[in-house]
Amino acid sequence: MRKPIVTFVIAIAAIAFLTLYRLDYYIVKPGHAYDVSEFIDSEQLYAHEGTLNLMTVAMQVATPLSYALSWFDTSSDIAKKTDVRRQDESDKEYEIRQEKQMADSQFNAKYVAYQKLGLKTKVQFEGLYIVHVVPKGAAEKYLQAGDEVIAVDGKEVTSLDSFSKTIASKKENENVALTFIRQGKEHKVTIALKPIPNDAKGRTGLGVAYNAAQTIITEPAIELEASDIGGPSAGLMFTLGIMNALSEEDLTKGYDVAGSGTMNLDGTVGAIGEIGKKVIAAHRDGMAYFFALATPLDDAYKKAFPDAQTNYEEAQAMAQTIGTKMEIVPVSSIDDALAFLAQLPPK
Repeated sequence: MRKPIVTFVIAIAAIAFLTLYRLDYYIVKPGHAYDVSEFIDSEQLYAHEGTLNLMTVAMQVATPLSYALSWFDTSSDIAKKTDVRRQDESDKEYEIRQEKQMADSQFNAKYVAYQKLGLKTKVQFEGLYIVHVVPKGAAEKYLQAGDEVIAVDGKEVTSLDSFSKTIASKKENENVALTFIRQGKEHKVTIALKPIPNDAKGRTGLGVAYNAAQTIITEPAIELEASDIGGPSAGLMFTLGIMNALSEEDLTKGYDVAGSGTMNLDGTVGAIGEIGKKVIAAHRDGMAYFFALATPLDDAYKKAFPDAQTNYEEAQAMAQTIGTKMEIVPVSSIDDALAFLAQLPPK
């Protein structure tokens, strides 16, 4: 009786190890197309026949079993944790950074869309949003990712530049008083500055990475809710989606349109990763067109990475590999995307 029990326990332990043990790798697969109109809410919305779709990739921490199985899935890739995460970035910090990037993406999309439509916006700077705290840095015991710093040395933080100058003006062991918001509650703390661990420039400071915390007030008011999706790559499609939702004319001419790219405040599109996976997902989900960034790589980048391709080149290569009839459309700005949609014949 004892031998079968031991064998059973060993088998259970082996299964648990294969399916639950977390490796320092991610399995990256094609995700899905999501109609951005499903994330937009406003009192003034128009319904249209066509759709504008953001694209996702599915990323999960590898286990021994999923790692092994991924070798038999031609649409999957294995990525090292260090290629996805920043140095010393915790699980929580990674999640918060993804959420912040999505929030910033939506901010930029609203701003550009309303500018293009000639509608009113008002931007409010609210402080600094902490996305990473360096281990063993000055702020390690006091701040955490997600905190919003609103004042330094008793003065309201009015810009990223003003905050940086205040910190840079101080010396090692000099105190800095911070006021910050955490989970809706205001806190105050005094921190003695010290050298930032592993800093290439040997700087003294708090040892934190941060972005601007800001909101945009629009008229008419509009809300975007995509909390389950992280990262900045939906910026282009959110911008087009907002414009379409607030326009009586259907920008899509009745087609299902997808794409991926960040949106800058000046209306230019930025590069994103894993665009090949998104082309696979868009083809599988029946998209007719796919926008991809075609801005040429600068000379310095090409010199450092001779085999690098633009998002458009990567997308074209994948489209040929899978034999899709979906058209890959090169864009460098929101104007390029709008110009392409404008010349489409109605479906």
